[in-house]
Amino acid sequence: MYLSLKNSKLFSILLCLLAFLFTGDLLAQKVNSSLIRGQITSTDGSPGAYSTVKLSNGRSARVDKEGHYVFTDLKPGKYVITVSFVGLPEQSKTLSVGEGESAVADFVLSADGKTLDEILIIGQKYAITSKKESEYVARLPIKNLENPQVYSVVDKELIKEQMALTLEESFRNVPGAAPSKTGAGMPSFFSRGFQTSENFRNGMATYLRTGIDLAQVERVETIKGPTSTLFGAQMTSFGGIVNYITKKPYETFGGELSYGMGSWDMNRLTADINTPIVAEEGLLFRLNLARQKENTFQDQGNNATVLVAPSISYQVNDRLKLSLDADFYAVRGITPAGWTTATGLGKTSFDQLHLDYKQSLNDNSLVSRQSSSNVLFQADYKLSDKWLSQTKYAWGGGGYDDLYIFDMIWKTDSLVDRTLRVFTDEESARKNFQQNFIGDFKIGQFRNRMVIGLDYMSNYRKTRYDGLGYGGTTVFAPAQLYNLPGTPVIRIENVHAELAKRNTGQNITKEASYSAYVSDVFNVTDRLLAMASLRVDRFISEGTTNTLTRKQTGNYNQTALSPKFGLVYEVWKERVSLFANYMNGFKNVPNYINPVDNVVQVFKPQRANQLEGGVKVELSDIFNATVSYYNIDVTNSVRVDGTNRIQDGEQKSKGFEVELIGKPFTGFNYVASYGYNDNEFVNGAAAGKRALGTPAHVLNIWASYALTGGRAKGLGLGVGNSYISEAYLDAANTFTLGAYNLLDATVFYNRPKYSVRLKANNVLDKKYWVSDGYYARPQKPFNFMASVAYKF
Repeated sequence: MYLSLKNSKLFSILLCLLAFLFTGDLLAQKVNSSLIRGQITSTDGSPGAYSTVKLSNGRSARVDKEGHYVFTDLKPGKYVITVSFVGLPEQSKTLSVGEGESAVADFVLSADGKTLDEILIIGQKYAITSKKESEYVARLPIKNLENPQVYSVVDKELIKEQMALTLEESFRNVPGAAPSKTGAGMPSFFSRGFQTSENFRNGMATYLRTGIDLAQVERVETIKGPTSTLFGAQMTSFGGIVNYITKKPYETFGGELSYGMGSWDMNRLTADINTPIVAEEGLLFRLNLARQKENTFQDQGNNATVLVAPSISYQVNDRLKLSLDADFYAVRGITPAGWTTATGLGKTSFDQLHLDYKQSLNDNSLVSRQSSSNVLFQADYKLSDKWLSQTKYAWGGGGYDDLYIFDMIWKTDSLVDRTLRVFTDEESARKNFQQNFIGDFKIGQFRNRMVIGLDYMSNYRKTRYDGLGYGGTTVFAPAQLYNLPGTPVIRIENVHAELAKRNTGQNITKEASYSAYVSDVFNVTDRLLAMASLRVDRFISEGTTNTLTRKQTGNYNQTALSPKFGLVYEVWKERVSLFANYMNGFKNVPNYINPVDNVVQVFKPQRANQLEGGVKVELSDIFNATVSYYNIDVTNSVRVDGTNRIQDGEQKSKGFEVELIGKPFTGFNYVASYGYNDNEFVNGAAAGKRALGTPAHVLNIWASYALTGGRAKGLGLGVGNSYISEAYLDAANTFTLGAYNLLDATVFYNRPKYSVRLKANNVLDKKYWVSDGYYARPQKPFNFMASVAYKF
């Protein structure tokens, strides 16, 4: 692309030179070229040096330190000029220029110089008016106050201030969300009584086999409740979904380089480089890189990761925009062991068991290698002033090039069975094609905002799995906690020797779904809005085939409808709204391979119905709030019974959530949330029991203050606390993961060109365990991080 554009320019120049030699047309062209110029200032006359100016033809201009900009070599005609400054609303002007003429368009930003300086130094992280705007949540151009659904947004400025590195760390800002992580390291959380472990990327499906590095992430959106209507039945959770938005190219050269270090030899290097390839033609490129290495707080364990995330966009003309972005993430290290308990242990918490918190019973020779990749192509075409066509294709894949997960099963308070899940190879791939037609039009005097969409998704997974030590068969000697020196170390050589005795085939699973959906937000009045949505899913499962036995299990087809309805009434226009929704969720439960006997378990689809209501408040950037109450009923619930998954009941979940965000005075910002959840199985063998890993109370708060004047301008302090109440590790609800408080603090010094940050995590040095819904893993005690970044 770059060479062809350059060659076409060279060819044009040669033609112009020939024209000049023979006719003198080039001179006339230069004399008669048109231009637009202007100056950007704040309300007190300060220059808006960091603002961006765009033309409707896709060109952009750099604003100099005095606030001036200029567009030259323009064709005669009408242009729309738009100026933007991060955290402030955009402004536009329309003007015309004739041949050889110049025009002037000056802008005054809606803030004074001090406010602009504050935004540059402490960021726009709590700019309420823009924070909630999203093209992904409803796939419609509606504001937060107009949406009857509840969602939260964690943007990059808050992520930076908290020095969060992984996706699950960002969940601490989500109301009612208790961070978790699957055994293989994929990010997840518990919300509204259910676990969310699938993740969307820019509104499209992923198929992760690793975590997610926040170096590539612009913002994290969590959409609450059953979301099958727009996001399908294969990946949705009844507690909500996660959609992370990646960083996109912008019109000027810039970026950031950073280096960080911390406890346990943590070293981290990141680079964010944005460079227009041909800015005047709207061809832009951005690249994010990250490299990190860290040891564990335990006696065994380490981890190394590499991220490469390129993104390119091309504004073909004022109607068509093309974009292509990707990420490639690799992990090499020791997978932390999971802990669980055997029936009849007679203990109720890990505090009653005898093992040093820093003892892992693992070995550094058991190196796992995992990878995840995503590619997304998108074409946006403006069909008219009222309709937009949006075409997307996403490929997500990953794999295990050897994955070793220890499951430590407590038999007594001094004896632990060491079982091992081994994935000696795995490949997975998910294709997702989506076509949306998005409209904003009127029927008579009534405004409609509508999306009509088609969605195709296919899944492919090939895995070779061995469970060593399950089903009462002893493979490795148990750990004797009173005689650890006499407990044999399990090394990679021991594992290979056991695998050599086995003849294990690969399990190949193939699935696909064909879907269509429509959603409309109808303005009954300018204050009363009604939403109606419907999705039809045709799910086709070819089941799971074992390459050794040649047996196929779990193949079936099904069709489902998922409706959604909502009402919004703006009590105070563009300030306060009341909302209510009914959502139906439909979930295809994937096949499960029992680690004891390799038997594939097949499940019926689950269905959930949610009723929810509440209030949303947006008072500029001073105060923002969302309060909601929900009630969810689920049929065909799946519960855990040892290594089995049993589908024999119904589940009820109800509760409420509160989110408060604000900026009461200059330099001070806060984000606070609380979630209460009451859930239980209502019939079957687990009747009256609570779902594993789900806490009843989650309380999060983060507050920061930064100086915005004087010699120490940019110096700030952030303090946060997360409280997670106790949760159950076993289906009988007898073994408890204790409640915990996590107190974190940061000191930072932000300037427009550089920043220095220091963070202390788990300041109180609490010992705590996090569940993945089946097993629990000890988490980091007190640790620190320090980083320095240069912006250009």
